[in-house]
Amino acid sequence: MYQRTELPNGIRIITEYLPYLRSVTLGAWYEVGSRHEEQPEWGISHFIEHMMFKGTAKYSAKDIAEVMDQRGGYLNAFTGKDQTCYYFKVLDEHYATASDLLEQMLLSSLFSPSDVLKERNVVLEELSMYEDSPEELVHDLFFDAMWPEDPLGRNIIGSTQSISGFTPEMIREYLAKHYTADRLVIASAGNISHEQVVDTFGAAFGSLSRGSRPLLDKASHRSGQGRFQDKDIEQVHLCLGGPALCRHDGRRYALALLDTMIGGGVSSLLFQEMREERGLVYNTYSFTSLYDDAGSYGIYAGFNPQQWAQVWDVLRTLFGGIPHLITPAMLERAKGQMKGSLMLSLESTSTRMTRLIKGEMDEGRLTTPEDTMKRLADVTYEDLMELASIVYDPEKWSWVALGPRQLVKEDVLCQTIC
Repeated sequence: MYQRTELPNGIRIITEYLPYLRSVTLGAWYEVGSRHEEQPEWGISHFIEHMMFKGTAKYSAKDIAEVMDQRGGYLNAFTGKDQTCYYFKVLDEHYATASDLLEQMLLSSLFSPSDVLKERNVVLEELSMYEDSPEELVHDLFFDAMWPEDPLGRNIIGSTQSISGFTPEMIREYLAKHYTADRLVIASAGNISHEQVVDTFGAAFGSLSRGSRPLLDKASHRSGQGRFQDKDIEQVHLCLGGPALCRHDGRRYALALLDTMIGGGVSSLLFQEMREERGLVYNTYSFTSLYDDAGSYGIYAGFNPQQWAQVWDVLRTLFGGIPHLITPAMLERAKGQMKGSLMLSLESTSTRMTRLIKGEMDEGRLTTPEDTMKRLADVTYEDLMELASIVYDPEKWSWVALGPRQLVKEDVLCQTIC
């Protein structure tokens, strides 16, 4: 059973009651992320996510860890470009304890100067670790090439300089400005009733004030960028792509099907041609990143530097021949693949909770798995080809490569997908 309630202060609560389960997953989602940060605040959304676990008036940081571990549940969080989520998954009998813990973290975290100092070092270590992960780093370099002077192009963690400047006062000011009632959605799935969730969080968050949402400039995309960043590693890591749809665009179902066919699994065109037929890569895939007013579509490949020319030949052939390579039969197979993946995912309360959020934030309403399957089923071959002609426009694409430049024999700066 799906239910939705909007509290007087604007907080939205959406639930799916599943009485035949023993677990419950609940998430508090704020419509705020790294793209809402000013330059001196770069990375503060992610830093606040860390600080929420450092202690409250009621629970110490150790308490927060032990309370969940002793009950076999977990409490976690993540920060995105335009959303931040704090969530837990527990047995239904521990719902009250987990809810109290989450409420305390979000409303009564201490943000002590000593904890800020310690966590600053932790996040700086995380930044160093991330910079040592070329597959992750190349994605952020790709977003920087697409949106070079826009917050969407910045990584989520921040820079050494910005992280070193965070203070408890900055954190509290940012929370007061952005963690407001009208930007909070609470979603749960599992063996807990809608009334229980409304009673619990309505009482705790009822006094949270509405805010005035800052107006964001429309994301400024730059086309045709090509960049090779030298790094002393074994492989070249390549990201290539361009602008796509925002997360509110109804054509995102067609885009998901395109993504599935091009690089969404071991049967995809990209994987079959690059790995199975030619043995050029170990890992390759396509990806979409959809935001409030913008989006991107891209592909990733990691390969030996000596395979540079062959990889680009495959990419030119693939993206120059999509109207001929994608057939109605492939579309039907992709629909079957996505339907199967959707149905299997419904065995997880975490996935069900996330689906509730996507419906609320992307469409402004409750959406069911049946709604999603119908939207996928309604995509026609003509819809697919029309969208492909928009998304797969090489003149709007950019690319970024990361790896040992001296081992690549070709003139990489002249590389294009055309």
